[in-house]
Amino acid sequence: MLCESQIVHFLEKNCPNIWSILNQQAKRSPPNGFQEFLSGKWAEEGKVLLQLADKRISKLIEKTSERLVGDTYRRDLSGADSENRLAELFCEISLTDSLAGIASDTPVLRPRTEIGTECDVKVVIEGSDLYGESKRLADKWEGGIRSIAKSKSPPESKPTDSSRPRAMDLYSKLRDAPRQFPSETLNVIFLFHPSIWNTELYIRQALFGDKSSFDESSQPSLYDDGLYSLSEWQKISACVYSRVNSNGTLSIVNIWKNSKAAVGIPDDVAKKLKDAR
Repeated sequence: MLCESQIVHFLEKNCPNIWSILNQQAKRSPPNGFQEFLSGKWAEEGKVLLQLADKRISKLIEKTSERLVGDTYRRDLSGADSENRLAELFCEISLTDSLAGIASDTPVLRPRTEIGTECDVKVVIEGSDLYGESKRLADKWEGGIRSIAKSKSPPESKPTDSSRPRAMDLYSKLRDAPRQFPSETLNVIFLFHPSIWNTELYIRQALFGDKSSFDESSQPSLYDDGLYSLSEWQKISACVYSRVNSNGTLSIVNIWKNSKAAVGIPDDVAKKLKDAR
């Protein structure tokens, strides 16, 4: 495990852009998120990931400005109290930089909505204003018994060592996401879901409902227990399953359109999203 002075030395030497963003307190005593990132059996991988994130920040500074990037992320990076929180921020930064790379205008970082909330970024793609929000929901399940579909059995009949369907977790954690977006705009959730299991199935079930389990078409049938069936989710144009790769690049794995969206995602925009790296 690296001591505090070693973490400071590593960040200052190897992650100059992250270092420049951190406030003075975080430079003296880096938050716990950095400690966790640089400790344990994945310490070497953590060092690489931090340096890759630093390169993303450098690119985003080139597309916007050092002051804007610093003002946007300083508080969160300086207060990242866990490895998970730091990973969430790096997914947001990677997404923002990737979208800026395919946009026709300078990105707007964390634009505010009419009710005072904010999403992560606004970009212009193929002539459309697209508002994007990064959601990283890591799957920490390590095996055992996990249901695929919601059980209709009484709770007392459920095995004590079983886990509820992952789609139910995603549904609960994503349900209020529309509040972060403005109304009557092209709004897209970019979902990062690190898992060794059947990620696309879980996301599809959360969006379209339990019975979509076996529907692998690009646009599954929608059932009344899916997020897309909720009236407030008419704000959401699409959900994009995204991934940050080990080399720091971003992959768009799948795009699920919301057929009930107030503003649908145009085909040319969806196609352009797949160019994001």
